[in-house]
Amino acid sequence: MSRVPEPATSWYGSQMVSVFTTSPPKAGSLFLVALATALYGCGSGSSAQPAADASTPDASAPETSAPDAETDAGTDAPVAFPAFTVDYPQIVKNQGTVLGKPVIVTVTWPGDSNVSTWEAFGDGLGASDYWSATTQQYGVGAATSGPSNHVHMTQALPTSLSYTDLQTFVAAAIQAAGSDAGAPEAGVADAGADASAPNPSWPVPVKDANGNAQTIYSLFIPPAISVTDPGSGMPFCMEGALGYHDDVVVNGIPVAYSVSLECPSMAPSGIEETAAHECVEASTNPYPESKTLGYVGFDPEHLAWDLYTGFNDELADACENWADAYYQDTGSFPFWVQRSWSNAAALTGHDPCVPAPAGAYHGMTLFPSQETTLKVDLSSIGGGTSSTHGFGVSIGKPLTFQVGFFSDATTAPWTIAYDFPAQTQLFTETGAFVGNGKGTVSIDKTTGQNGDKATVTVTVTAKGDAGFHVMAITWDPPSAQSGYLPHYLPLVLVDQ
Repeated sequence: MSRVPEPATSWYGSQMVSVFTTSPPKAGSLFLVALATALYGCGSGSSAQPAADASTPDASAPETSAPDAETDAGTDAPVAFPAFTVDYPQIVKNQGTVLGKPVIVTVTWPGDSNVSTWEAFGDGLGASDYWSATTQQYGVGAATSGPSNHVHMTQALPTSLSYTDLQTFVAAAIQAAGSDAGAPEAGVADAGADASAPNPSWPVPVKDANGNAQTIYSLFIPPAISVTDPGSGMPFCMEGALGYHDDVVVNGIPVAYSVSLECPSMAPSGIEETAAHECVEASTNPYPESKTLGYVGFDPEHLAWDLYTGFNDELADACENWADAYYQDTGSFPFWVQRSWSNAAALTGHDPCVPAPAGAYHGMTLFPSQETTLKVDLSSIGGGTSSTHGFGVSIGKPLTFQVGFFSDATTAPWTIAYDFPAQTQLFTETGAFVGNGKGTVSIDKTTGQNGDKATVTVTVTAKGDAGFHVMAITWDPPSAQSGYLPHYLPLVLVDQ
């Protein structure tokens, strides 16, 4: 859902899985209570604005190396950029269902003082460089909108309603739109509406040549309205969740919608970031409820990324924990947005979160030749057995492996650290704490730059409750009060 504090959460079918660490890196109260329903797309938003920066319009298909090379420290040998083949994950295509020609319908309610802002956001998003950078490589076209896709509701929502209630409301509104021709702002009272102040009809979903709905109904919920988690009964805003996306099935056709919660503590900038996050995911994984999935889930070889982030693995989710993922766009689209995962950029050693900030990107990589293919038992979180790349460990026996420093251009050295959390919190429908075991970690080289390697030694001293451990190599830690995580390179250790 959302950040500051950022819950690294995602929902799969009727099961929500979440992971958090109780030792640094830590972003406040990071995680949500279980929601026993299908809810996708943790969004973004903040009450504190990250500093604006210059962004390249599209880093989705950059060069595999910089045109120049530097000299490796202590040698005369030239070093390419990046110095190593980078082992970053890909987010899986699944059935590949995306919106080729998305249409954004902005829905607002009485008492919202920012209606014109939300409508300008929805109208300008699809033509922005931000939109093409985050969605085009996945087959999504330019989104369209405009005054005919602005819906001004006249009847207030209940002051408190659950996620399920709102989902039912969306389905009913789309159903009613079809029954009265969907004339926007026509003032035709739908069934049960107060005839003295009828809600306007929503535009009917636009369909492509194959009959797939292309419309995203983008809902902005005013601060006076509380949407609650049906699992805990608590308002999402109190849990740190600022938005989500899902779909409803109307007349046998799944239709996407997104929800941006105008939490009372949030500045408009944070709500814009949430809306950007949710629209990207609603276009690249539009029908999660209906299980015809688009881009969601890290590839099986990189299960460690799912375990470390709590299966927070849609495209925008994958970047939401990092402070540099948030910036204000410029030009004709001067809104706050959140960077989103690029499979192409990740594969070639560039910043995986696009549009990339100006300047060189630096990171860390594992070397797959040093890993093995292992079976991981996920029964403790309601899953089966998965095969993935990782390391087998035995109590008291040191494990040694290397990590590589890389960058895509010349940059100053950076410092790395590690996170081996004391426990994880792996939510099923009821929630469960799972011990991560214990271990000691040492790194022989904590500062380096492109082409350097560090040797990591891990000694597990107590088994994990689930039969595995998750840890990460970290770098670029944010300030203690920022509510973000350092950049991380997750890995999984499986007890032998």
